[in-house]
Amino acid sequence: MPVATLNTLKAHNEKTLRNMLEHVYGISQDWIVIHFDENSLATIHIDTDMDIDSRIAVHISDDGMTAELTMFPAINKGKTLDSDAIERYLTLEKHLNKELLRWDNIRHAEQYFNSGYIVEDILTAEGMPKEDGKDAWIKLHFDIEERRPKELASGSVDYREINHIVTAEENQLLISYHEETKGTDGMKVTGEKIPAVKGRKLVIHKGKNVAYDETRQGFIAAEGGHVIFQNNRLSVNPIYSVSGDVDYSVGNITFDGTVSVSGDVLSGFSINAKNIVVWGVVRDACLTAKDDITVKTGIKSSGKCVVRAGHEVFAGFIENAEVYADNAIYIKYHCLNSRLYCKGFIETHSSDGTISGGEIHAFSFVRARKIGLDQCPVFKIFIGVKHDLQQKLNDLMANKDKLEKILKDTDDQIRKLAKMNPDIKKAPKLKSIITSRNLLYNKYQHTDEKIEQLINTSMHPMPYVRADETAYDGTVLVFYGTEKHISAPTGPAKFIFNKGTGKIEQLAADAPIEESEVIEVSLDE
Repeated sequence: MPVATLNTLKAHNEKTLRNMLEHVYGISQDWIVIHFDENSLATIHIDTDMDIDSRIAVHISDDGMTAELTMFPAINKGKTLDSDAIERYLTLEKHLNKELLRWDNIRHAEQYFNSGYIVEDILTAEGMPKEDGKDAWIKLHFDIEERRPKELASGSVDYREINHIVTAEENQLLISYHEETKGTDGMKVTGEKIPAVKGRKLVIHKGKNVAYDETRQGFIAAEGGHVIFQNNRLSVNPIYSVSGDVDYSVGNITFDGTVSVSGDVLSGFSINAKNIVVWGVVRDACLTAKDDITVKTGIKSSGKCVVRAGHEVFAGFIENAEVYADNAIYIKYHCLNSRLYCKGFIETHSSDGTISGGEIHAFSFVRARKIGLDQCPVFKIFIGVKHDLQQKLNDLMANKDKLEKILKDTDDQIRKLAKMNPDIKKAPKLKSIITSRNLLYNKYQHTDEKIEQLINTSMHPMPYVRADETAYDGTVLVFYGTEKHISAPTGPAKFIFNKGTGKIEQLAADAPIEESEVIEVSLDE
């Protein structure tokens, strides 16, 4: 009786192997003799004259993502499987997708199968897992931090410095936006599609002054201002609004746009912005604006309030404060015991507009209904010269002295180097120092021109002081350093400087100013 010999590639215990062979081939276990090697791999002898065809099976995993091939060789003269038969079985009978077959594994298994080996559980096909889409997401390019006070070097904290305002410049990228992705569908070994789950959409609502930039794939500030991002709505407001007072709940404010305060600015707090509007009262606070400052009600200080505007200051009233403006100071009602410094003009608007006490500096004119008050303390109005002229002159002169010293030191260095080697071509260091010296000397020469230009632009050719109702005694007018003490109420009057007499003259309040009556300013004077 013929004996068929098979080999295994997979270790089994004898009982399991006998049961499997009995089940697959339909033979009696009495016909089977098994020998195991040191690796527990079996050589099988089947004592039968039956011709039994080879067997093939494919196991597809429950999720359909893998298919494993098992093949049993033919016994005696039973029919065997060639490559084409195996491929037809896999693709036509088991419906495995041809593109997902692992052909390298299949061909390798065929070699063992054709050599009489039982081939079990060979990975024959592997599906493509789906890749779900990613949710849309954003990246913020501005900080949203918890409001907290500033810690001082001493270890204490300043609760006025909370620093919670987020600002942006025009065209600044605020949010990078990454759209959701569709994902990639998967496929089971049978070719069945596994739909991917699309990522969730995220909607950013464009608020005021926000635009979408296709190039940068994000939202930008169409205008500079205060960044507000709430409930997925992004806005840039050129006005930072404070509802109520500027106090410890708000802290000091620094903002590139306009700050609007519906209440008061309490003592000890500061606002630094492009424009400032306060609807209430400013106490002993510090206000600094690049452009304009408006205090609707007024400024009421104990002497510690400082207001600085790059253009104009508007106030209902000013009391015991220090106010600076480059263009104009407008006062609706009164200004009392304050120090005003304006490189333009100062005037009051109301029918009871009064300026009295303190010290007033204006460039072109001062106009009020009343200047001074009956029996008020003496106060001075300086007119015609910019208040910072002397400081600027001092700075220019100090710089000139510094240049002069550097030139002197440079000349000494040049003389020393020239003694060592007078040939400039052979002394590059000497040549370099001489070049630098020439540049310094040009700056030194131009300093006098700058001084003259500064004086001419800092002294007004036709300044005046006008009292539409009266100027009271105790008022001292100072034109270009020349003083006039008003000793009795004047009634409506205008005061000018007459170049012919070198004195301050009183005219009718509505009198025009003749050019011949005013001083001509030159460097010599």
